Amino acid sequence: MVKRSIIPVIGWTMTVTLLIAGCKKNDSGPGTSYTVPATYNFSNADSLPAKTILSMFGEMEIALNKGNAGNVVSSANMKSMYANQSGLFTDTSFNGVIIDLNTSGMSLENSTVPAARTLIASWIDSIELASSSTLPATNGVAGVSSRQTLLSQNGIYWRQLFTKTLMGTVLGHLITDIYLGDSLNSNISMTAKQHAWDQAFFLWCVPSNFPANRKGVKYWGSYTSQIDSGISKPVTTLTGINANPALLNAFLKGRAALANNDNSTALQQAAVIIPFFETLEAAGALHELNEAKGNLANSAAAVTGNLSESLGFWMALKFNQHKKISESDYQSVLALYGTNLWNFTPESIDAILNKISSIYGWDAVKSNL
Repeated sequence: MVKRSIIPVIGWTMTVTLLIAGCKKNDSGPGTSYTVPATYNFSNADSLPAKTILSMFGEMEIALNKGNAGNVVSSANMKSMYANQSGLFTDTSFNGVIIDLNTSGMSLENSTVPAARTLIASWIDSIELASSSTLPATNGVAGVSSRQTLLSQNGIYWRQLFTKTLMGTVLGHLITDIYLGDSLNSNISMTAKQHAWDQAFFLWCVPSNFPANRKGVKYWGSYTSQIDSGISKPVTTLTGINANPALLNAFLKGRAALANNDNSTALQQAAVIIPFFETLEAAGALHELNEAKGNLANSAAAVTGNLSESLGFWMALKFNQHKKISESDYQSVLALYGTNLWNFTPESIDAILNKISSIYGWDAVKSNL
């Protein structure tokens, strides 16, 4: 596991309205106790490193989306952005605090699980090649589809595959391996551990009064809601795997524990969150298969988009160092995606959906996810 230091920055606090509150015995001393608050309202909460990574991610997506409009996406520029070289980012601001991304000392590449970096670089090369096509996307031909999506010759929607995979290999990796794994088990100060926990929470990417307000949720914040409520809209009713309550509860309890010098309870709550990302990646893959079924009546290009998202989540799971799925089960699902997303049928979509559901025991809720 790669070790990284937690970059010290001036804190930017954020109040998050949550649904739960409680009281926990503080095992750092006899006869002491502390309250788990109902909001993520800790006086020294710090989110700037998380916001830096999320801003870089968003700007890379904007650059990739230019390929959907028929523009050539430069592999060299994308790799420079990925490595945070050549000053290609635009400064961003949160609550009046300006973040100079180019001089932040952070990069998406260094934040990617090491085993996935070569794959991501190869995809960036493939994106430039596809965006150089002057032909419309069809089965066997790369280009821009009728839905204004840049597709490979075998139907991969490049921006969605990139985003969903990096949600696991960057955001999930930072949350589980670096901030909740390495940091809590290291000899850094308790304040540094608190700030590491903050980064993990804010990389979830939810607004201040989530889940009452879902405006602005993105990346994992969007998908924990979607897999809780399924393909029905709006995303409000818990019919899936209750990801939001599970994560909210653990994040609040763990941060309150660290604020009271209770590292053992924080580790217990981290042990809830860390393996949950396998659940999120598998459920995200299944969710997009349900979306693909709903798009079958629209167009093949619409279906390839959902399948690319589903495949992206499944590819992210490959690099999840905490996954419990067997290698044989993982590969059996991967094989069902085949080599050409243009050729999918209702039966081939169901084959993947049912296989994932059977592995994770979701048959009772698979149509809800």
